[in-house]
Amino acid sequence: MAKQSYSIDVPSNPDDIIKLADKILTKDVELGANSPFKGIKNWSDFSALNTAATNSNKSSKDLAQKSVEATQDRDNALGNKGPLTENTVRWFVHSARDVLTGLNKGNEQKLGEFGFEVTYTPQNGKSKTKAKTTPTT
Repeated sequence: MAKQSYSIDVPSNPDDIIKLADKILTKDVELGANSPFKGIKNWSDFSALNTAATNSNKSSKDLAQKSVEATQDRDNALGNKGPLTENTVRWFVHSARDVLTGLNKGNEQKLGEFGFEVTYTPQNGKSKTKAKTTPTT
């Protein structure tokens, strides 16, 4: 008879390894004094560690969902997706820029005082050097 080879994988996915640990712990309790695991060093720590991993895994999932929701709320408030939308941060910033540009025609560098980064190119056509004006505070 030919020798058979085998592989017994331990999952790396947090949900899967926690489920496997739960099954092992359940079987350990079921076997009681006859459990083959009693000789493993610090075996008594296993249950508490698995409970901590379970709680942290749940917390991680909750926080990940909250992060997704917070990112969506932020993006909606900013109006960073798609066309310019009225009553979003992006809309107000564009509006402020447009008003300031109108008030400072020919002196657009003044917008730097409001935090805008102003890039200009000299009109002589020879130089392509760009200078940036930022606010001085």
